[in-house]
Amino acid sequence: MKRISKYTIGKSGRFLIESILLREGLNCREGDEATDLVISLSRPKREYLITTTTNLKPKKAGGKGKYALDWWISTDCRADFVACADLSTLRAWIFKIDEIPGLAQQRTSNKYHLYMYTSRKVALRGKQEMKFDYEFGSYRLQNRVHRRVFAKK
Repeated sequence: MKRISKYTIGKSGRFLIESILLREGLNCREGDEATDLVISLSRPKREYLITTTTNLKPKKAGGKGKYALDWWISTDCRADFVACADLSTLRAWIFKIDEIPGLAQQRTSNKYHLYMYTSRKVALRGKQEMKFDYEFGSYRLQNRVHRRVFAKK
């Protein structure tokens, strides 16, 4: 398989998320250097900033463990939402920025690490919930749009 640059992976994830939002009837455009997308609502008149992060495909956790998707999110992110994409399955999840600290499984001094295993054959240690991709179903982008995640600020 041909090597794909990080830039191309990131851009593809933004396009995936943008296309889902547009398909759901939400006007969005590219953001500035600090955020990737901006959703503009006319009723009520609001704008939401979205940062995107993308995986090309699941990787082995820790380099040799079970397959997982993972994303690193800056603790000083100024967006209203973080959208995470998986290009291998064309899935996307979206999280309010204030949900990230409670959902991230790890934290460094300046980043949150959010991950989800894609295989159910994992022997879990520590916290037993919110470790598998199926447990994040309510955070899937389409589900959150239908539940009107952008209706209130």
